[in-house]
Amino acid sequence: MFAAQDQDTRRAGARGLTRNHHAAMARRLRRAAAGALCAAAVAFPLISAAGAQAATATPPAYTPLTLVNGWTSYGSGTASAAVTSVNGIVHLKGAIKTSSGNTNDVAFVLPPGFRPAKYVNVPVDMCNATSGELAIAPTGVTEVISQGLLSNATCFTSLDGVSFAPSAASFTPLTLQPGWTEFDNLYRNAAARVAGGIVHLEGEIQTAGTNPAAFTLPPAFRPSTNVYALINLCTGSIGRLNITPSGAVTVQAEGTNNWWMAQCGVSLDGASFALSPTSFTALTLQNGWMNAPYGTSNAAVRNINGIVQFKGAIWTSGTNADPFVLPTGFRPTKHVYIPVDLCGGNKGRLDILPDGVVAVEAENSAFTQAQWFTSLDGASFAR
Repeated sequence: MFAAQDQDTRRAGARGLTRNHHAAMARRLRRAAAGALCAAAVAFPLISAAGAQAATATPPAYTPLTLVNGWTSYGSGTASAAVTSVNGIVHLKGAIKTSSGNTNDVAFVLPPGFRPAKYVNVPVDMCNATSGELAIAPTGVTEVISQGLLSNATCFTSLDGVSFAPSAASFTPLTLQPGWTEFDNLYRNAAARVAGGIVHLEGEIQTAGTNPAAFTLPPAFRPSTNVYALINLCTGSIGRLNITPSGAVTVQAEGTNNWWMAQCGVSLDGASFALSPTSFTALTLQNGWMNAPYGTSNAAVRNINGIVQFKGAIWTSGTNADPFVLPTGFRPTKHVYIPVDLCGGNKGRLDILPDGVVAVEAENSAFTQAQWFTSLDGASFAR
């Protein structure tokens, strides 16, 4: 599928690394992830087939993004970089790349209407399903940061599935558990909002301790089943939020012995999940895939004004990586790659073709992580 290389950066004030408020950032660290709770081994599948059924939604208008500093559209059936706003949430789409020798991580500047009021860090999918983030400044300057090799970002960075709230308007502040604090005034405080039955989180938090219990959601924001949502942690790495129907939210870092990534900084921006299956269309699983491991919900999908949102979790004891075909009204117009949470907080992605065929891919060829647990909660893409 793709190649391999990398670049990095970090949040203002974290672990002695400081953010230049526009472009350049300090370099550091490589990845060191493994499996936790589950295991390791993957496949990079091919695709085919179709489906049926429709959804009602009005596609939003998209504003093309002007790429800079040698960054270009990826092509190969993916969409050009673009941005839109739906129900007060900014959504990106498309895929980008740059030359392997390019060390300028500023890929574009968001137009004024789409800029966050404070700094935002959101997870993205990169080459071979590796981890990365977009670091977005209030000026709109957007940096592409890889957790591992620079070439992971330069050969392929997907913008599909990236979303964030530009402001704290209509969000409800969250009370952090003892030991957890707001990051600093460059970032928003932890907060939640419900729009169209989808809970959106925002803010940046941190801890110097080892207690993963970060906060409890108020009753209006609690899911009907267990939810595992992908989040961005320090240095372009990823983790997840485990959210229970009681509202208890715990943070898990990717892999083993990586809790320092959460201590360094936990971004809630871009994390979302559906409150209930209401208005969702059930997905028909195939090829030995099964529903709802670990008290989660069945796989389902919904088209909300042109934003396709997933719900639920799946698993399999087999080796076929194609779990379902999206019904007609939920299929992307272009090839999309969206990041998802796998077993043990590890990183994976959904590889979705315009014919609706979906494949699950795991980072670093660790397909057992996808077999044992693949969360669809929070996964989305702009059609």
